[in-house]
Amino acid sequence: MSDKGLFILIFTGVWVLLGIIFLIIAISMYFVQKKKTEVCTAKTIGTVTDVVHRSAGRPRYSSWHPVIQYTTMTGEMIKKVSAYGTNPPKYSAGDTVHIHYNPKKTDEFYLPDDKVGKIVRIVFMWVGIGMIFIGVLVGTLVGFLW
Repeated sequence: MSDKGLFILIFTGVWVLLGIIFLIIAISMYFVQKKKTEVCTAKTIGTVTDVVHRSAGRPRYSSWHPVIQYTTMTGEMIKKVSAYGTNPPKYSAGDTVHIHYNPKKTDEFYLPDDKVGKIVRIVFMWVGIGMIFIGVLVGTLVGFLW
């Protein structure tokens, strides 16, 4: 194989592989959320008791996660930090939120009004599609022009 063919193969392969990885992550996130909406059938109202800072190394990449407190149908008091955070913080202490929780595992919940997970999933999907497109396009153009 020529140097040109090897370059095209490696470049295209790397970009397509990375794009597929991003798409797999997006698809996985979709099925995790779908499963959560299927099992979290009980509804209640909760309160944001605090907002905690989670750092991802640098302040620019950190996020604020609401601490949610709610009472289940059986009277059990649950207090848990949400898996999704934002920067700047979306919630403040004292905010009221709608909650869907799993009646069999009461500390498993999601906030139906919170769209952060969906936005992250969509970003991963489009980044994956874009990387596949760039890999194939650039590989094809280099093949024709080189």
